[in-house]
Amino acid sequence: MTNPFSRTTLTIIIAVAIVSLGAAVVLTVFGDDLNKTAPSAGADSYSVSAIGHRGLVEILEKLDIPVVKSRSNSDEKAKNGLLLVLEPTVSDVASKDRLRALVKGAPRVLVVLPKWYGSAAVGEEWIDDANLLPGSEIDDVLKTLDFDYTMGISRLGKGNDFVGDLTRSPTIRHDPQLVDVGENYQPLVYDAAGYALVFMKQDEDRVVYVLADPDVMNNHGLRKAENALFTINLIEKLRNGGPVVIDEVIHGYAQQPSLLRTLFRFPLVLATMQVLICALLAIWAAMVRFGPRKAAPPPIAPGKDFLIQNTAALLHYGGHHADALRRYLLQSIAAVRHALHAPALPANQMTTWLERVRQTRGGTISLIDLERDAHTADTPQRTVEVADRVYRWRMEMINGSQHRS
Repeated sequence: MTNPFSRTTLTIIIAVAIVSLGAAVVLTVFGDDLNKTAPSAGADSYSVSAIGHRGLVEILEKLDIPVVKSRSNSDEKAKNGLLLVLEPTVSDVASKDRLRALVKGAPRVLVVLPKWYGSAAVGEEWIDDANLLPGSEIDDVLKTLDFDYTMGISRLGKGNDFVGDLTRSPTIRHDPQLVDVGENYQPLVYDAAGYALVFMKQDEDRVVYVLADPDVMNNHGLRKAENALFTINLIEKLRNGGPVVIDEVIHGYAQQPSLLRTLFRFPLVLATMQVLICALLAIWAAMVRFGPRKAAPPPIAPGKDFLIQNTAALLHYGGHHADALRRYLLQSIAAVRHALHAPALPANQMTTWLERVRQTRGGTISLIDLERDAHTADTPQRTVEVADRVYRWRMEMINGSQHRS
């Protein structure tokens, strides 16, 4: 078998194939991440700006609280934990429907109302300044969440004398954003004037909590120890021992589910690597057989061995071994007569003449016995034994008894 490629060419082909497969996997698994060329400066969990929430994620991770920045199916991932929706904006019907469906799909949801918008240079992760959002945008979020009764947003600074069942009251530095929930909803944390910082609405199968002011848990606010303690205690109370799932689809970081991406993410990547290693070992083992398929042997092998074996098999199959033995005996007698220059005699007289010659030459095998045994051999084994004696009789008659074998 001839290999169609040289070892160098084959090595190059395999290397190119492996690199191409690796590039395809990397682009599939990390393609969306690679497309984010500019860092975020908004109010999301990727942002390190003052109004962002990257600090919250890092604090949760350092405290070994499971946290997931989700870019698809956030409500499904938060079935056993807390869904955290950070400062959503609802500017059209589609965004309102998306937020409403997201909140209805999880059993426990904490919505952080928006407050600020900032401006940053292209490619920068720090904002140049921050401005308060119009109160109508906060009202739109509450109405989308079916909080149908609000007295308006208070930014008058009623004071920071918050009460509630959390261990430490937060500190809001700039224009506290609080909500007058009236008698419709249950306030959990509120100031002396009754304006709520945290309040809730409970349905049959879900609870929606609202944090009115994001300055408690954004990067700027978490620099105050009391705010960090308040935030962690609040999340720890609401997550019920499950993971904290931060939805980032609402901020435009949607990522379509992919089976290939899932297979190459931890922990399934361990099983995937085992399968790939086994496949590479199988390819390596098969490389010695690389090339054109080996030609099949001819149906009839050359040489007389195949002919003899095939003839013997046919005779055995047809049950003609006795006939073959008698024909072999007649041919052997004819060969001896020719070698001894025997006279032309009838068959019975020829047997007598050959017997006298045998006795004269000291032969040990009788032709009369051979003729009798050739006619009585009834099994293949007996036929072979008689044929062997015929051969030795022939050698004795032609070469003398000293050459018998």
